[in-house]
Amino acid sequence: MNSYSNFTEAYVDLCKQIRDDTEYVSSPRGMKIKENLGVQFRIMNPRDRLPRVAARNFSLAYFVAETLWYLNADDSTEWISYYAPFWLNISDDNKTANSAYGARIFKTHPRIGNGNIVQWDYVKEELRKDTDSRRAVIHIRTPSDSIIDSKDVPCTLSLQFFIRENKLHLHVSMRSSDIILGLAYDVPAFTTIQEILANELGVELGEYVHTSNSLHCYERDFEMLDAIANTRVFTALGEMPPFPTVFPIAELIRLEDKIRKMTDGEVCDYLPVVDKSKFSCKRSLTLAEDWSSILLSNRARKMKDTQLSRFYVLGTNHSGYHFFKR
Repeated sequence: MNSYSNFTEAYVDLCKQIRDDTEYVSSPRGMKIKENLGVQFRIMNPRDRLPRVAARNFSLAYFVAETLWYLNADDSTEWISYYAPFWLNISDDNKTANSAYGARIFKTHPRIGNGNIVQWDYVKEELRKDTDSRRAVIHIRTPSDSIIDSKDVPCTLSLQFFIRENKLHLHVSMRSSDIILGLAYDVPAFTTIQEILANELGVELGEYVHTSNSLHCYERDFEMLDAIANTRVFTALGEMPPFPTVFPIAELIRLEDKIRKMTDGEVCDYLPVVDKSKFSCKRSLTLAEDWSSILLSNRARKMKDTQLSRFYVLGTNHSGYHFFKR
């Protein structure tokens, strides 16, 4: 198993492997892919979770939005499609995302334990009861997903947490990983969940291990795959600041709703913590303020104000976000 210090290094190297050492060329559902089976990798510092790869065109706003969507246990396609319209195309009823991970993790779900268990509460209780436990498993895909016809079948099989030497490690198993559209956001999301759980358990953040039973790239993305594989890796300033002990999900959901409803003038006037002349913060920002600035950047871009959109990203407290100022 290959080990990497951060996700950017892992992502670029995995793209090289798919491009240069393709194991199979197949066409599931008639769509050609390059594919490697049973790919496993380890990230030593999961807090360095964002892929700083210009060729990937990673959306910082979508990372924040998807994370909030998961943590809020939401499965509404209307909410998340504001940031990624593709969710509407894969919904069976045009309302619900079958593979919304948060709805399967943070609240009861009809396909999880007959709707009688909140898996997040279970793993916390299990690890508090026995810090050496091997039973702290969150199931995402279930046998029911094999027999219920759906356009949106979960790609993730399970998340298994371990506490070893007072550090929380996470092992994620996936049946299928699209290296371009899926993996780039899955690893940041899962490592975020890992860090939040570590905080709630009062332990340190450990390593992240990821297994993709099928790691692949679709033909439509072969050019992007090549561009990513040729990327020079920048390792400085990548580690995100530690999350607060209590993650401010309620505050962020409230701020997101406010930002989503802003008009042109309100977006331009909403400058509470940044110095526009210096493109810098007036003070140290909280996580909620930093992430709100990222969502404001997205809102400004939707309002066709590219300069203001860049400004909001440059105004964040964490300099590692500035890489994504496009």
